[in-house]
Amino acid sequence: MTLTRIKKAFILVTMAFLTLVILTVTANASSKYLTKLAKNQYLETRRTIHTTNSHYKNVKITIPKGTVFKSGSLGKSAKSHKTYITINMNNLSWHLRKGIVQSKHNVTVTKGIWAKTSYFKKVHAPKYQSYFKQPYTGNLGGLVWQGNKSFPLRQQFKIENCFRVTEDGYLEYFTGYNYWVTKMPRPYSYAKIHKTIKKGSSLYVYTKSKVGGFPMYHVHKKGNDRYRLKIRKTNQHLATINPDQNKKYDDSVTISIRYYVGGKKFYVNSQRIYP
Repeated sequence: MTLTRIKKAFILVTMAFLTLVILTVTANASSKYLTKLAKNQYLETRRTIHTTNSHYKNVKITIPKGTVFKSGSLGKSAKSHKTYITINMNNLSWHLRKGIVQSKHNVTVTKGIWAKTSYFKKVHAPKYQSYFKQPYTGNLGGLVWQGNKSFPLRQQFKIENCFRVTEDGYLEYFTGYNYWVTKMPRPYSYAKIHKTIKKGSSLYVYTKSKVGGFPMYHVHKKGNDRYRLKIRKTNQHLATINPDQNKKYDDSVTISIRYYVGGKKFYVNSQRIYP
């Protein structure tokens, strides 16, 4: 056998071996499941997920590869004992939750998706979610309300403006938001966050397009970080007195924390104190 033939045979054997290794690794990865999640664990999809509403199979849901979300607890199949997760679409951006919101059903959670490591990977909490950390639960994210401080409880049917950053990284501003809504509606304006900078108590988020409702700074003419919004949490605590039904006595006090967002006053509810 000539030297050339020996080289060709060696190359073919090597390629066959590498193909076998790749197939073995892929097979092993697809058969592995997440078995434990930390509290407030974030996950990222490794591939596009096609699924449905947990109760209504006619509501189709597509979650693209690279989508970040905060997972709940793992479920386990009684039959196969394999783990699965569900995703609350309420916490994701409008273009992903649109189908659920526009359906006639109030269920916003997906059906169980097998928690395969080939489907999901664990990631750190995104920096853009640090704009709001709930005081007692430690959960990241949530609605931040526009205004001076919390309304009294008996006025909380009042329509308010607010904003949030979704788990997959979209800045959403809502006008006329119904406090008791069960499905997150379409935002008045929104944009994907492409860059986040944390400086002390302030968070700077950058988007390609301007989000209406905020006085955002136009900092660049090109690129994905053209507009900047400053979100600053303060140490100011604001008290709202909630009278009882007869208005003769005080029922409780709601404590709010002051935020400045683009220079405008916002707040989040911190706790409720009873006398």
